[in-house]
Amino acid sequence: MSTSPPKTTEAWTYTSPSTPRTALTLTTSHPLNFPPSNSSEETLLISVSHAALNPGDIVSLTAMPFFLHSTPSAVPAFDFCGTVLRSHNQARFSPGDNVICFPPLPHMLKTGIGGLQKIVPIPAKYCVRLPQGKKPIDGAGLMLAGCTALLQVRQAGVKKGDRILVVGASGGVGSAAVQIVRDVVGLGGYIAGVCSGRNEGLVRSLGADEVVDYTLHKDLPGYLTERFGGEGRRFDHVIDGYGNQELYKSCAGFLKEGGVYDAASIHYASYRLWDLLGSVVTIGLNILWPRAQWLGGTGRRFKICSLGDPGLEMMELLAGMLGDGRVRVVRDSVWGWGEVKEGFDVLMGGHAAGKVVIRVGEGEE
Repeated sequence: MSTSPPKTTEAWTYTSPSTPRTALTLTTSHPLNFPPSNSSEETLLISVSHAALNPGDIVSLTAMPFFLHSTPSAVPAFDFCGTVLRSHNQARFSPGDNVICFPPLPHMLKTGIGGLQKIVPIPAKYCVRLPQGKKPIDGAGLMLAGCTALLQVRQAGVKKGDRILVVGASGGVGSAAVQIVRDVVGLGGYIAGVCSGRNEGLVRSLGADEVVDYTLHKDLPGYLTERFGGEGRRFDHVIDGYGNQELYKSCAGFLKEGGVYDAASIHYASYRLWDLLGSVVTIGLNILWPRAQWLGGTGRRFKICSLGDPGLEMMELLAGMLGDGRVRVVRDSVWGWGEVKEGFDVLMGGHAAGKVVIRVGEGEE
């Protein structure tokens, strides 16, 4: 006779918006809702080994009105890996399988689940198998940043042989973007990455041909125009993992006519609600304002990455790229289960080189 699934688990929860240090509480009996045996839902029960922290988690914690949640408490972390404990009503996975999970925001708002809980019930459609030979920590931080970067590359129309500028090249999205762009443009393409000089070696190791140290240039748009503004030197597209509005406003100097400036977001001054709303307004103006420069436009198309639910096709493609070595997750730091707030401190500092990862369970390092 099979044992019943657990009713509760240990989790980092919050019940109202605030900073991670203030909002998060370590709860020993967070309720679990695994579907009953007669349910038609295809569901997995996951023992989480590692979870990655993302800026979206901070937005949810600090600025999202809690009435949008359908549960009395919620758990952060979109992006996590673990092992299947129980498989209900589906055939893709079996107990013992290692998986990478990425529940979209609407599901998290409805259920309150997140990666910062020891055990997670999750629909199987939000999970893909961890590639053979990879450890669970290798997959932590892959999906949100990786799917964002992959969607940006697709939206921009990057193709073989292109010259691409990647902004924020050492961050979570940017480090994935450099690798994905290299896979697409091939050896005949050219990648320049914008990041701090201390991360130059990392960004070059991911596939960049050149690194621009933004700390050395007070007028970064002016430098990029001077360095890349000549005939044959302009970029075909810009993939911005940071959201530098000043670069977009000046990109006609270094981005070809007809090129796309594709941003993961627009960087906000703080995680306060009004600053986030200001970024939303800026995004709308970038998209809707006429591009004609005589009307105050940049002369270049702007696209924003709106990821939502990436779907299994994109998740499985990205997992395959992890498996065959075309993509790896860059980790800034790994923190213990009791150090979640310290991990958020690093992420909120804005200078993490890659992903900030939390060791939730006993997964192999």
